[in-house]
Formats: sequence, C-alpha cells, structure tokens
Amino acid sequence: MTAPAKLQRLFGLEGQVALVTGAATGIGKAIARLLADAGACLVIADKDVAGAETVSGEIEGAMPAGFDLVDDASIDSLIATIEDRFGRLDIIVNNAAIFPKYKFDELTAGQWHEMQQVNVWGCFVVMRAAAQLMRKGGRGGAIITVSSVGALRTAVHDQIAYNASKAAIDSMTISAAYDLAPDNIRVNSIQLGAVSALDPKPHSPHHVPPTGPLTAPGRILLGRPALPDEVAGPVLMLTSAAGAYITGQAIVVDGGFFIS
Repeated sequence: MTAPAKLQRLFGLEGQVALVTGAATGIGKAIARLLADAGACLVIADKDVAGAETVSGEIEGAMPAGFDLVDDASIDSLIATIEDRFGRLDIIVNNAAIFPKYKFDELTAGQWHEMQQVNVWGCFVVMRAAAQLMRKGGRGGAIITVSSVGALRTAVHDQIAYNASKAAIDSMTISAAYDLAPDNIRVNSIQLGAVSALDPKPHSPHHVPPTGPLTAPGRILLGRPALPDEVAGPVLMLTSAAGAYITGQAIVVDGGFFIS
C-alpha cells in the first residue's frame, strides 16, 4: 500500500456523515472544514441559522441546520432531519456551548442553571439522539465533546460555573463510552486551553479581558494560543480509523499549560 493510500485509509472519512454543532464560527467552523476536507458530508448546526448557511455555502455538499441547545425538541428535529436527508450519522462533534464569566460572589442561581442547561444537558440530549441514530445504522460511530482544560484546573478567573459544566461533560464522556461501546460507538472529549479566534472581530466596549493562570507569561509552554486548525486535527484523528481504538478519553490540547 502506498503512503498516500495508507494515510487515506487512516484519516479519510469518505461516505460518512458528520454533524458539528456551533459550527457557524470559530472552533466549530474549523473542525467542520477539516472533516469535509477528509471526505465527510457535513451538517453545519448552529443557533445562528444565517451563519450556518454561510459556512455551508463554503463547504461543498454541506447542509445548514438551525437548533437550540435549550430546546430538546429542536435537537430531536435536527437528528430526524439528518436521518431523512442522509439515512445515517457517523460522527457528532458536540462543540456548541456558552462561556460567560461570572464573579464568584455575584453568581446567581439563574446563571448557574443556564450554564448547566446549555453546556451539560443540551450536550447530553444531542449525544443521546445522535447515538440512537448511530445504533439504527449498525455501523458504530464517533462522538466528540469539546471540553476545556478548565475542567482539570483553573485557567481563567470567574469561570466556576463554566468549569463545572466542562468537568461534567468529561465525566459524561466516560459514562457514555461504557454504555455505547457494545454498539461500537466511541466517545471522547478534547480539553482545550487558549485558542486564537478564527475570524477576529473588534471587542465590544464592555469586553473584559480574561485574567488568570492561562494568561500568565510562560504558562503555555509552546508560547502561544492554539490555531483553530490545531484543535481540528485531534478531532479528525479521534473520528477516523486512526483513532478507532480510543474511547472514554479526555485528551488535553493546551500547548502544555496543564503541565506547566
């Protein structure tokens, strides 16, 4: 087997259908582009329907879809639409989330519950619906959740609610890997550190720059935030044949911050 053919066998996604949530911008958009480059047929899902349509227009054969993580019915409708359109689902990248910062002494019950509703319950509902469609196909599948190194240690101030939600996602990843392994559905997460913006935009007048260990000089051992494509690469590995024996793992992608 030639080297290109071997690489195609390991990393190619031809014939597979991949759903990426929160793919209208940023990390999700970069992941969607790379999975499409590997041959997958993409579903670009986002609360921002116009943004999803714009990204889909840049990726041949991609389907835009609107959905809302706080609306279980919209998630079920999204998966039903994928089944009607493609008859299968092989990959789901749970990337959509919210990440506002709340000061410890000012965090309200409403803010806490919104964070967990969107980042944890919404992620679970997507995972559950996707896994049910994967089971129908009988071909197995790959589920990736986008987490944060903040689930392991504090990286940025004022993120106690966010960090708790990401720690829950990582625990959920392990449990789902146990439950779905008999169906050959692999479940993993990637724990991100600082990531550069894919499409930089001016900050609003009310923007408060993040502070904390992640922003301290020398704490990122590789010396800079990740590029979005450097986040997409590990996702491709975990969703392709190259990662076929990996499940129940939370993989740190942070340029060495965690060990510094």
